[in-house]
Amino acid sequence: MPDFNELYRKHNHQMEDFWSRHANAPKYERMIHIFGHPVIFDSNHAGVLEAASLAEQMYSTAESHNELAWRVHLTVHDADPQPAPPPERLVDLLHYEGADDWLSIDLRQWGNCFVNMTRAEAYAVLSSSLAENPEQVCQLLLNTILNNFATRHGYSMLHASALIKDEHILVLQAPHGTGKSTTALRLLLKGYQLLSDSQIYLGERDGALWMGGFPVGRIKLRADMLPLFPALAAEAKEEPVRNETKHRVDLMRVDPSMTHREMIRIRRVEFCLLERWDKHESKIEPLSEDELWPEIMVNSLHYDTPELWEENLRRIALMLRHAHLHRLRIGTSEDEIIKAVNQIW
Repeated sequence: MPDFNELYRKHNHQMEDFWSRHANAPKYERMIHIFGHPVIFDSNHAGVLEAASLAEQMYSTAESHNELAWRVHLTVHDADPQPAPPPERLVDLLHYEGADDWLSIDLRQWGNCFVNMTRAEAYAVLSSSLAENPEQVCQLLLNTILNNFATRHGYSMLHASALIKDEHILVLQAPHGTGKSTTALRLLLKGYQLLSDSQIYLGERDGALWMGGFPVGRIKLRADMLPLFPALAAEAKEEPVRNETKHRVDLMRVDPSMTHREMIRIRRVEFCLLERWDKHESKIEPLSEDELWPEIMVNSLHYDTPELWEENLRRIALMLRHAHLHRLRIGTSEDEIIKAVNQIW
């Protein structure tokens, strides 16, 4: 009987690599932490793993967990010829599909990705031309994967801004275009800290409820809002999002003290549902849970099954037990907005 292992060792290099398994075999690995949860990335291309480091910076930090790691495999395919570098607004060309417990992201000629939500494992094949831009890989692919992993595996999500004042939490929720980010930035310039301007995540740990943010330290403004903050406008960078272009300000570059990077234990929450009106003054009014829940339902959860909705809403309900609810009517005067919010405390 021949020694099959020895035969394979001697002749393996002569066999056709039909599936490019040898070329695609991962040679590099990097571990990051999302809300303290380990995520392992591997790839056959060292440079693309910089996208993992960029992603880690966008999530709140927490003590590391000794839990089963989520995994993301990034295979870079050196096809000949390579497609041209992807357009700046590749986000407008992406196609998403999902059924049962899997997701698919089609990046056209620049790649594709399959996500197994049960196992928290993602497999992406990317063109070299896309892999050479780790920031784009992070923005278009990794953030989507990691946000879905979080809401599938133990975290509830709500589209809202969260600011910190004296270890208490101010949550601002509003329909698109109401002025949530502008209001948050005005408060930051008056001594508040930003946990998140986009998405907050709720997780349970050691018998307590914790809140984290994504993306940490970044705030996005419409172009027409930039003249209100001339000192920050010089730091703003265009960032394509679906159907529009926002202007992103990285507060870690401007003033790190304006950012709260760690997850925070929830003890007291002041929850404001924002509305815009044309009066000079701003006004705080009581808000009932019955009025708030419809807004929560249309601003929550990435990954939708009945079971996950139940868990997602259960944690949000736990947060509301710690919350005072308000309707904040935003007027035209900046001083009046600050005055109205400070009344809460």
